[in-house]
Amino acid sequence: MKPLVVIDVETTGLNPYRHDRVVEVAAVLVLPEKGIQAELTTLVNPERDVGPTSIHGLSASDLIHAPRFAEIAAHLVEVLRSSDVLVGHNVRFDVSFLQSEYRRIGVEMPPYTTLDTMAIAGGGTLSACCAEHGVKYDGRVHAALQDARAAACLLQTMLLRRPDLLTQCASCTPAVWPTLETPRGRLLSRESVERAIPAVPTYVQHLAKRLSVGSADASHPEGERDYRALLWRALEDGRIEESESEALVEVATNWGISFKRVEAIHLGYLSELAKAAWADRQITDVERREIQIAAQLLGFRRLTDEQLQDLLRSCEISVSLETAAIGGEELVGQSVCFTGECACSIHGQIISREMAEQLAAEKGLRVMLSVTKELDLLVVADPNTQSGKAKKARKHGIRIVHEPVFWRSLGIAVD
Repeated sequence: MKPLVVIDVETTGLNPYRHDRVVEVAAVLVLPEKGIQAELTTLVNPERDVGPTSIHGLSASDLIHAPRFAEIAAHLVEVLRSSDVLVGHNVRFDVSFLQSEYRRIGVEMPPYTTLDTMAIAGGGTLSACCAEHGVKYDGRVHAALQDARAAACLLQTMLLRRPDLLTQCASCTPAVWPTLETPRGRLLSRESVERAIPAVPTYVQHLAKRLSVGSADASHPEGERDYRALLWRALEDGRIEESESEALVEVATNWGISFKRVEAIHLGYLSELAKAAWADRQITDVERREIQIAAQLLGFRRLTDEQLQDLLRSCEISVSLETAAIGGEELVGQSVCFTGECACSIHGQIISREMAEQLAAEKGLRVMLSVTKELDLLVVADPNTQSGKAKKARKHGIRIVHEPVFWRSLGIAVD
């Protein structure tokens, strides 16, 4: 008998027939009598907003360098061709998304015989079924490879009790794939993204090359004020655009600021951000992520847990600095639009789109439902979002603000 292929996809939403896309896929090759024989997994750039990060744990920043589905389609077919039977937990959901993705690139996925571990195990979530039937579940729930492995182990357990299922599969119709002419991209696993050490931003490298080393004590107040104001504005959307990096280098160079002073200003920004987050003596996941993003953009690479704790301890013993510079400008009367699902919460409740719009309106902003050239602000939960609104805002040069910065600028405390 041919091996079985266990599949799992993570997606931007629940509807494969409209605009939802795959953000991660895994395929595990299983021989019932021998176990897992081979695996394929990769993140997938959905070319749109990533959907519920709170469920699949993936952000736009995680997916921005991932291959598009067209670039992994042939890799996936190599595994799918190995079997005439696809297995999954609520397998119809996974198959429907794969069919939709292949149709987008002009390929019709052949019909497959399927086995649904959810139905075979008596219903319930994958983790619940594994627990009920004594199957160990390793890793994060809603990570494609971990889910596919768990479903494969659950399948093997159930086949010991229902060997007749293999008999049914033995007479299934072979799945015949057409030849794919799509390009092959580099696969990118979730694990490799989590392990990656970010490079020092290009503009920081340019600053290090062009500025004198100087002293951290030799200050140029006016130049530093301009540099600091420009840095604050550049970082409010959680990313540094090329034009912004060029401006930062020019300002620092022309005003004679030493690289040591630039480093001190950068550390000052990070310290102020940490102080604002640590004001209630706890750091939420959203605040931790914002600090990590800022640290990377400021040239400090990714902070270890120990470095983050040192930073927070310094917040407790240092003199309180002015925090109004971070997002403190008056926004009353400006027009604002939101894109994607909010990442922040208030008293443990995730801020819904309706709540976000209500909060903004109560603070005197004009809420817009779409992006036009006249829009003042677009609020994003992830700096690297690829939503249609974000793409349009960048095209028109509209100011983009990272969600935690936006709430802080309005004086709204978020978890």
